[in-house]
Amino acid sequence: MNFADKLSEKMVPLAQVIANNRYLLSLRDGFMMAFPATMFASIMIIIQNLPTTFGFAKYLPEGVNTFLNDFFGPIGNATMSISAVFIVFGIGYHLAAHYKQSQIFAGAISLSSFILLLPFGSDETMGTFMPLSKLGAQGMFVGILTAIITTEIYCRIGRAGLTIKMPESVPPMIAASFTAIIPGAVPLFLFNLIRYLFTFTSWGNAVDFMYELLQKPLMGLGGTLPAVLLAVFFTQFFWWFGIHGTLVVNAVIDPIMGALAIENYEAYKAGAEQLPHIISTTFMGVFVNQGMQLGVSIAMAFFIAKSIRMKKTMKTIIAPAIFNVSEPMTFGLPIVLNPIAFIPWILAPLVSTTISYFAIAIGLVPRPIGATVVWTTPIILSGWIGTGSIAGAILQIVTVIVMTLIWIPFLMAMDREYYKEELAETSAEL
Repeated sequence: MNFADKLSEKMVPLAQVIANNRYLLSLRDGFMMAFPATMFASIMIIIQNLPTTFGFAKYLPEGVNTFLNDFFGPIGNATMSISAVFIVFGIGYHLAAHYKQSQIFAGAISLSSFILLLPFGSDETMGTFMPLSKLGAQGMFVGILTAIITTEIYCRIGRAGLTIKMPESVPPMIAASFTAIIPGAVPLFLFNLIRYLFTFTSWGNAVDFMYELLQKPLMGLGGTLPAVLLAVFFTQFFWWFGIHGTLVVNAVIDPIMGALAIENYEAYKAGAEQLPHIISTTFMGVFVNQGMQLGVSIAMAFFIAKSIRMKKTMKTIIAPAIFNVSEPMTFGLPIVLNPIAFIPWILAPLVSTTISYFAIAIGLVPRPIGATVVWTTPIILSGWIGTGSIAGAILQIVTVIVMTLIWIPFLMAMDREYYKEELAETSAEL
């Protein structure tokens, strides 16, 4: 048994356990619940800040800038700023599916339990209100834990049959509502008790407690270059075994990266001169290995490859690579369990990530604005959207060139072998 086989024997089962974990799967799918709204908000805030981005805001009439801010500004409050609300509902909804319990009611009870923990304020003008910040980045971790605990209690009580059963003559939706009363009441009572107990602490509420003691330190750790390089390494490492490394790793890091992105978005929306974080979901989605397959496929297909096999393979990769679809290269070249491809497959994204981090850190490129960038967005466009600056697009071009240069020697070695095989086959036929 060679090294790759031994490594596969140890790592594949671990990756499969992570990939099939119901909590991580629900977490991943819960984050996707917020995707349509946050993607819309990302595009709108780019439009709102177009004059500032391109430096012609001062030449516009004051009324135009006021209109852009008044018309587009509130969109973020109803989307990105309350992303924890979508995620909490989504986690409850998807986790309940693993127990074959009512997903709608599980999501609703999870959301209600989360809202119970939020600090409320009041004044004569506004009446009762809750801080918007608690519905976004600051409430992210407590929301995730609340959704998981609430849904676990809800589903276990439901599966135990401790429910109100209605006659068959009652319409199904009404019967389902009554069935959810007891399973829903228990977690709601529990989180109301937790809310009440926290009023006697110095924090005053569970959200501030979780944010200060757990979320803030984790965000500080997760927002560092070493942590990101570790995440990138394992993503590529799992892919090399044919396992969807992005799904496996993102299921673990999304809560941290998502919270960092929201804080950047809020700062950008508020007009801050310096955004708080370099690393976030936006950074991971724009500056890690985007464009790698595209650069490599173009270079090999049209300039370097000699073998027919390599040329044809790379030409088929180009179209999907424009939209960052990596599977044709991963399984078509192939990358999976290919010892020659292992080093550049791991090394190129690590180098790209490092270059991007320092380019942003020294101020050559603005920090990512927290925008949600669809992973299929082509390079240049995604770099501009992610940073609100053309500098982000230029940085992507630089990293694509660097990653391509890292790949070329290894692909040339593969190409030589293919070319020798093709010459031997041609000679045999003659």
